[in-house]
Amino acid sequence: MEFKVISKYLQDSNRTFVAIRQEAPYTAFDRVLSGDRTNESDSALIEAVLGLVATEFNPAEGVKQLQEELKIQERTYDKKLEEKDNAINAVKAIANWAVLARVTDVDNPLDPTVFKRGLELVDLGEVGKVYQPHDIFTIENPEHGEQFQEGKRVMVQVNEPFTYQGQTVKELADLERNGKLGIWKWEPPKENTPTTSTELNTEAVPQ
Repeated sequence: MEFKVISKYLQDSNRTFVAIRQEAPYTAFDRVLSGDRTNESDSALIEAVLGLVATEFNPAEGVKQLQEELKIQERTYDKKLEEKDNAINAVKAIANWAVLARVTDVDNPLDPTVFKRGLELVDLGEVGKVYQPHDIFTIENPEHGEQFQEGKRVMVQVNEPFTYQGQTVKELADLERNGKLGIWKWEPPKENTPTTSTELNTEAVPQ
């Protein structure tokens, strides 16, 4: 006969009481497991209880089993952490793309407060990090005096592999002139000067 779970419930202090029984030969084990394990399968709970029993009767074997369980938990944790990081990076990539598309749309300049909020979504430059073509990051420009609540950040767009070494906006200007990167900052909208028919060497159509 095999062991069966006859009782399981969550105790105080986030511990799970589990009782297992075997009919032939009759064997009974009641143990308390760490954490809330009430949603686990009976087979997993039976294995956990028997593992504790083995530890009690054979400490060396119990330690070995515990090490194996810790390795399994570590791999599971690493996998979940990797999946979480991938999801975060995907969201960041979408946010960066949206900010890049709007900031570089000079024909439709952003409201200064929207520009500020947009650049706050982009990570500040990390000293020593190698940025690849099309990557973007932001840096603070403490010398900039705000006039329209546009913030003090500027956006840097990399055109070729570039290692950021903490350069200021002024220091990056030379690289911008060389075409290695682009610097985007908020600019007041240009006033549209209507073009007259005289400037185009044409005549107005009579109404």
